[in-house]
Amino acid sequence: MGLRRLFGRGGDEDGRGAAEVDTRITSPVCMPGQPVDAEVVIRGGARGLAIDELALEVVVQALHWDGSPSEESVCDLSTSSWAERVAAGSEKRLAFRGRLPWETPVTEIGGQAVGAVVSVVTKLSWDSEAPVADTDLLHVTAPPLYEAVLGAFAEEGYRVDGSQVRDSYIPDAESQSGRYQTLFLTAPTLGADRFAELEVVLHQNAVGAMVYVRRADRSTFEWEDKPPARTFAAAHHEAGHVDFGPRVRDALRKLALLDG
Repeated sequence: MGLRRLFGRGGDEDGRGAAEVDTRITSPVCMPGQPVDAEVVIRGGARGLAIDELALEVVVQALHWDGSPSEESVCDLSTSSWAERVAAGSEKRLAFRGRLPWETPVTEIGGQAVGAVVSVVTKLSWDSEAPVADTDLLHVTAPPLYEAVLGAFAEEGYRVDGSQVRDSYIPDAESQSGRYQTLFLTAPTLGADRFAELEVVLHQNAVGAMVYVRRADRSTFEWEDKPPARTFAAAHHEAGHVDFGPRVRDALRKLALLDG
């Protein structure tokens, strides 16, 4: 939960009694493809507060093709009421809801943070230049399919060691956002002869994910300039019922031949 007082909107000179806008994520678990709920608490302060276009947007920190940072929109949250007037000394609570796209980057896998930063940004207008009233980190948990696939990699000695979100399309892949998350997997005990570090992308939709596996190259950001990748498909309904080990081992074997 974040909180920012709107100084100059009804408080006295030192900010006491100022109006407040406080956004709270109320979903117990946030996951790609699933609903996310939030509540905005608006307090009128000493003089009251009028809001014409309250807007909530889910954003993610990403990297451009050249490695420079950017903030990209994931989705908007909606409510039945956008404009509100809150009287002095009173407060209103507005419920917001949306559904995270399947391509939303995850911020944690098995309780481990992976370095992605996803936030809910509350603004007092849809205009991008409007003042930000509140910013709240959104914890996006990996779905069971991620856990199952990455568990198979762990059996081969590869464990997640961070991630990067790229503001780019995967060539020849259907995408709604033009953005993907690269997971870095390390296996320090295997040595360089067996890819000591891998890049794995789970390009997910409602059916499952296409899993891309390649030798890691953290300093290169364009997909086409990176080392070649092998792929295999994994379906959501297979998670918890299918051993992905054979697919992972086959991809690693073919990757060694492909990468030379």
